[in-house]
Amino acid sequence: MLTLPAPAKINLYLQVTAVHDNGMHELNTAFAYTEVCDLLSIESSDELQITCSQPHLGGERNLVHQVLQALKTRYSIKDGLRVHINKQIPEQAGLGGGSSDAATAIMAANNLWNIHANRDALIDFATPFGADIPCFLYGKASLATGIGATLRDYPYPLPGKSILLARPGSGLSTAEVFRHFDSTLTDHPGLATMRRESSGIGVNDLEASACFLNPAISQLLTELRKQTDTAWMSGSGSTCVALFDSHHQALNVSDLLQQLNLANWTHVGNICDIHPMLLSK
Repeated sequence: MLTLPAPAKINLYLQVTAVHDNGMHELNTAFAYTEVCDLLSIESSDELQITCSQPHLGGERNLVHQVLQALKTRYSIKDGLRVHINKQIPEQAGLGGGSSDAATAIMAANNLWNIHANRDALIDFATPFGADIPCFLYGKASLATGIGATLRDYPYPLPGKSILLARPGSGLSTAEVFRHFDSTLTDHPGLATMRRESSGIGVNDLEASACFLNPAISQLLTELRKQTDTAWMSGSGSTCVALFDSHHQALNVSDLLQQLNLANWTHVGNICDIHPMLLSK
């Protein structure tokens, strides 16, 4: 049995660069990894079976099952896999937990089923299943444009500071956040909203919509911005990210947020530029 990590990601920034008539959004964003990981225990089996430490996430509706079943079909694989997901990444958090699980499962199956497809082929295969999956398959901190499948290396040094991740007591549906964002556009929603192709760390075009839909995010960000100059929301929420000069300072703010009931899950650690599965090779 293999036990493999599926790390959480953060968006260093996120801009919506285009909205199309069919509702698709193009983004300009940057991804990096964190030390928070789900763990996938994987072993060979005659059938495909997915279980989870949170039982409601197991079974055929899990994204891992969907991508592995499609991979079996694509490459005419007869074997199965038994996968158990030990969840550490919270749901509806803007951290890409389900997409990361799917990416780790794809990378494992690529070897266990002797497919040996290259990275670009795996990204092309996986993109229809979720816009965040490619950033995990890419394996390094990256810039992403379009619908998320056009990736290149992040060209700047990552912040050498401690990070605090903090999630309020409730999450958000990505689709709901994008629907609200679309409703706020001043031009016709079918027209492209083109933006510049670079952005400073901490910009997130979806933040205002997420805060409107979940005021707890706004309260959390307000407190974080009292404690540090750099705090923002990751992805479509609800997790917020803050940078601190020291691990000790980040831990103190983590304790404060929980005392104030502004966060029910926190993590203090570092920003990572390499996927942990690549580090283990």
